[in-house]
Amino acid sequence: MTMQKIKVILCIAALGLGLNMCLAWECGKAPPAKEPQRIKAGEAFPPLPLPATPLRRSERKNPPAPPVLVGKVICGTNESWTRAENDIENLLRLAGQRIGVAYQAIKIDLKRFSFDPDEIPILYITSVEPFVPDDSTISNIKVYLEKGGFLWINASSGSPDFLKTMVEWVDKLYPDRNMYPVYGNHPLMNCLEDISSIGILKDNVASAGSPNLRVLNLGCRAAVILSPYDLGCGWALHTHPWGSRYQVQDAIKIGMNMLTYCLGWIEYGKLFGMTPLYVEKTKKKEGRLYIGQIVHSGDWDPHPSSLGKLLKKTGEQTGSSVFLDRIVIDLKKDSLKDTPILYMTGHFNPNLSEVEVKKLREFLLGGGALIADACCGSQEFIDGFRSLMKKILPEAKCVTWDSNHRIYKVPFKIESFRYTFSDNHPPLEIYTFKGIPVVIFSPYGMGSGWEGIPRPYTKEIEAAQAQQIGVNIITYLMTN
Repeated sequence: MTMQKIKVILCIAALGLGLNMCLAWECGKAPPAKEPQRIKAGEAFPPLPLPATPLRRSERKNPPAPPVLVGKVICGTNESWTRAENDIENLLRLAGQRIGVAYQAIKIDLKRFSFDPDEIPILYITSVEPFVPDDSTISNIKVYLEKGGFLWINASSGSPDFLKTMVEWVDKLYPDRNMYPVYGNHPLMNCLEDISSIGILKDNVASAGSPNLRVLNLGCRAAVILSPYDLGCGWALHTHPWGSRYQVQDAIKIGMNMLTYCLGWIEYGKLFGMTPLYVEKTKKKEGRLYIGQIVHSGDWDPHPSSLGKLLKKTGEQTGSSVFLDRIVIDLKKDSLKDTPILYMTGHFNPNLSEVEVKKLREFLLGGGALIADACCGSQEFIDGFRSLMKKILPEAKCVTWDSNHRIYKVPFKIESFRYTFSDNHPPLEIYTFKGIPVVIFSPYGMGSGWEGIPRPYTKEIEAAQAQQIGVNIITYLMTN
């Protein structure tokens, strides 16, 4: 073999080695992950200052590490969850430049994690392979969410296999709650960047549209945020021709909104975690007056403890000898005979069947009353409820009552409402039939206030006033 041939072979080999190294880093294989180490809560935050010791001029003082915000979950093979290496780290770096926050991300083995949101507020799961946690892990994640933690789920390359398993075990987390698409005026759409129209790539074919995000709500908080389209490659500033993903800059915008939203909720989420999220179905007992909360498809029970707390406060304030309690009402099958007042709330359109509409109409015309409010001021619920009222009572008149009306005087005197996160002051809407009030509707949320805990990014009546007007409404309907 001539020297010239040997040189050619060596050049080709070198070129191939370089090419393989490049491919290994481009949304594909990544170096083996380091063995994860358990991080204690205190280790994530800057240490307390020690007694001052003079430094030599030659010594450099290292700044404290920023606190941990996100834990990237180790799941599946190394190639499946590290396809976009440093995705979350890069997003946090960009967030530091954009909104002036300093946080870090670490890799997490769920088998060694405490599931304490104080330790790591956000868990991030991404992969192309199916991921099915065991029952113990699912139970721990549920506790984590209810203590105020967040879960981000990202389908790497839009993997349908990964997405399917994630949806299945989120359903297992909360079988009685649904995931809903994010659209309209949801704070994830505009809390920092306007992402109502973004760039989407499916097998390298570009199109424009709204983000494909789904959320599972605990109260007004989107505790689980799921993206069926890939965000991670965009965060890592990678492009590739496979699967479904967002344009790089749009993926970053979505990620910035997710960070901003969760940062606004972290402390409030912990407070919310101190309150009972779920209540047992009440069994009817003698000597009690029940207010029935209506089941519907628009996320009907975002604050399961709120109505019960309001009724308890009403009893205490009025000194009523009748014990007030909540009961869940399914209009398809439950009797309304012993339920003089109904309550309806939700995030989305409260679709009712023709049978349910007829039953509710008969209830209202027969002397019953309905209280309703749009959870968190949701425009989707507002629009849906007003359309529903046109079906139930098309002949009803919608009026407002001024501050001199009895409903604003007894037992609490309310001059005007104070609202959160909005300069608008929508009045209560009163639907009357032949001059008799049968429905009282608040376009802004009252349920959060009944629980006594504020929520960011929501349109609501402030907590103290929400409790007062709630007591006044119940008192008015019981005495008229």
